Amino acid sequence: MLRRCSATDVVAMAGGPEAVVLAVYVGVRGSLHGHALLLLSPTDAHRLAQILLTGLLGPGELPEAAPSDPLIFDEIELSAVQEAGNVTISAFLNELGMHLHQPVQPTPPQIVIEMAGAILDGVLMDLMSTVDQVLAAKTTFTEGVREIDGTLLVLPRPDSLPVLLDALGAIGV
Repeated sequence: MLRRCSATDVVAMAGGPEAVVLAVYVGVRGSLHGHALLLLSPTDAHRLAQILLTGLLGPGELPEAAPSDPLIFDEIELSAVQEAGNVTISAFLNELGMHLHQPVQPTPPQIVIEMAGAILDGVLMDLMSTVDQVLAAKTTFTEGVREIDGTLLVLPRPDSLPVLLDALGAIGV
């Protein structure tokens, strides 16, 4: 469910400023420009990577079991989670672009593992100087009975917010 919220709410949705998260960041260009992020707990990021890699490689070819330190990821896990974030964010942006009748262009994804406050402070400072609300959604990845929760943030620059709100109105949000 998509909702408007304050910067404080966004940080709380990510688990608080000191919660360590894995974030997939995608810049947004075009008629709608700003930032988009998918935030996952490290544990959920490992779980998502295992689900994706099992489907891709098969159970016999998976990397070793998750390390005892949840902040340690191997390259293939990071790549899988980065691509899941890229696809999730880009699908949302493509849907918006269809309703805007204009292209919305994502930048290549970047992945960061850091405290939520450190990741979000810079992005939110870029936006909150002229607006006091952003758009956020909780998202769930489901495979069978397994569910993985994440937070999807679409953070347009202030001059793009009316464009985004018009597009969301057109799709019934």
